[in-house]
Amino acid sequence: MRTEDLIADLALTPIPQVRPPLRLVGAMLAGWIVAVLGLLMVLGPPLAAVPATGMLPFAVKTAFALSFTATSVLAALAAGRPGQKLTSRAPLIAAPFAVLLVLAALELGSTPSYSWPNLFMGTTYRSCITAIALGSVPVLIGTLWAYREMAPTRLGVAGLLAGLSSGAAAAVAYALYCPETTASFLLAAYTPGALVPAIAGYLLGPKLLRW
Repeated sequence: MRTEDLIADLALTPIPQVRPPLRLVGAMLAGWIVAVLGLLMVLGPPLAAVPATGMLPFAVKTAFALSFTATSVLAALAAGRPGQKLTSRAPLIAAPFAVLLVLAALELGSTPSYSWPNLFMGTTYRSCITAIALGSVPVLIGTLWAYREMAPTRLGVAGLLAGLSSGAAAAVAYALYCPETTASFLLAAYTPGALVPAIAGYLLGPKLLRW
C-alpha cells in the first residue's frame, strides 16, 4: 500500500467515541458487577460478616484489594499502549503487599508459633481462593474484550496484567463477604486467588490479543 492510500484510509476511519482506558475500566466494572451478583446468589447479602469481624479488619481487606486493583489496572493500561514502559507502574503493585507483610509480621510476632497456621489458613482458605478465581472470570472476559481496542505489543505480559487486574477486582468483591481478620490470611489466600486469572491471562493473551 502506498503512503497516500494509507493516509486516505486513516482519514476515513471513524474516531473511537470511547477512549480505550475508559472502555477497559467500564468493561472491568461490568464484569465486577456480574461477580458480585454471583456471590450474592451463592453467599447471600454482603457485609454479613462485618458485625463479627469488626470494621478494622474489613477496612484493611477492602483497602488492600482496592489498592491492588488500582495499581494492577495502571500497569495493565501501560501494557496496552505501545512504547509505554512498565518500569514506573508495575513495581507499584508490590506496595499493598509490602503493607500486608508488615502487618503480617506484627501478627506473627504477637502470636505463639503453634497458632501461626490459623493466621494464614483461617477457616475459609479454599473457599476464598475458589471465590476469587471464579469471580474473576466475568471481569477477565470484559477486560480482554476491552483490551482488543488497545494495541498491546507484549501480548503475554498484557494478558498477565489483565488477569491480575481481574483477580484483584474479584478480591474486592469477595472482601465484602470474607469472615477472616488477619493480614496473614490475605497474603496466603487472596494472592493465589488473584494469580489464577493472571496465569490464565498470560496463556490467553498471545491468542486473544493479537492485532
